[in-house]
Amino acid sequence: MSPSFLHWTKRLAVLLIALAFAAPLMAQTVSGTISGSVVDPSGQVIPGATVNLINEATADSRTMLTNDEGSFVFTAVQPGTYTVKVEQVGFAIFERKGNKLTANEHLSVGNLALKIGEMSETITTTAEGTPVQTDSTEHSALVTSKQLELVSIRGRDVTELLRVLPGVTYREQGESAGNGFGSGSPNIQGGRNTWNTFNVDGLRGNDLGSPNVFSSTVSFDAIDEVKVLLNSYQAEYGSNSSAAVNIVTKSGTSDYHGSAYWYKRHEKFNANNFFNNANNVKRPRYRFNTFGGTLGGPVWLPNEKLKDKLFFFYSLELAQNQNPQPLRQVTVPTELERRGDPWAGMARRRRRLPR
Repeated sequence: MSPSFLHWTKRLAVLLIALAFAAPLMAQTVSGTISGSVVDPSGQVIPGATVNLINEATADSRTMLTNDEGSFVFTAVQPGTYTVKVEQVGFAIFERKGNKLTANEHLSVGNLALKIGEMSETITTTAEGTPVQTDSTEHSALVTSKQLELVSIRGRDVTELLRVLPGVTYREQGESAGNGFGSGSPNIQGGRNTWNTFNVDGLRGNDLGSPNVFSSTVSFDAIDEVKVLLNSYQAEYGSNSSAAVNIVTKSGTSDYHGSAYWYKRHEKFNANNFFNNANNVKRPRYRFNTFGGTLGGPVWLPNEKLKDKLFFFYSLELAQNQNPQPLRQVTVPTELERRGDPWAGMARRRRRLPR
């Protein structure tokens, strides 16, 4: 073989291997955009104004100038709460705080009206209420971290929390997160559960062999929000024909925060069922112990500049479960049946007939 043929064969083999590994990685993004316009008191646009986008959790900031139409658009913005700060010579500094951006959202803050004044003056407003999404036609639903804290789910399984949303039908709650193999996907707005797409921070979480199973179980305390795209969403978020569920995990902030928890379930807290009581059978063993904790904050390094640039968040959850099958009554062969007597079973059944 010629050296050139071997060279191209090696390159083709490398390309095929790369494609084979890249095929299952159907990654999507959870980032969104924040846009708006800057105007003066009379409503005229202000081009060239300096707009700062500040993450309120980490103090990370991005800066851009308004275009000739007075508009600005920040792209690839991670979910979080942001402050929009506008500066321009001859006008007072304008700040709008509390702009909550969810996963995949196109958030418009509207027209930001500057007031004539000195740049030493600052006018601060706070975003209130639920903003109407005007930059996208998608229909979506949101489960916030506050709902994750307040709503009790027996198995602490995030997929079962979707039952609080309209149009979601579900089976009985599972005993533990993932149930050992994975969490069953619900039916959302009449669609089949095999048509749903589950993503964790933009990475596919469905089991490749069983698309109705969500195999990437995430602890409740590690989830920041769950965004469910129901219909009319952008094409890049829908590889299947039903809902797209985007789970966004928490990240570290400029301050240290942590938690520790222990959830316990025991048969002594349960009531015995009717049939066990009728047969003088004690309550079956039912023990679930879930231990966990979280810790997040800035990464401490001797270089103080990195303290405001690098953050971490760690979550650990351990489960110790004992839940054997409930007591069942079964019929076993008698001694005569084991010896091959064909009439032994018939005699037993005749004795059970009422007289």
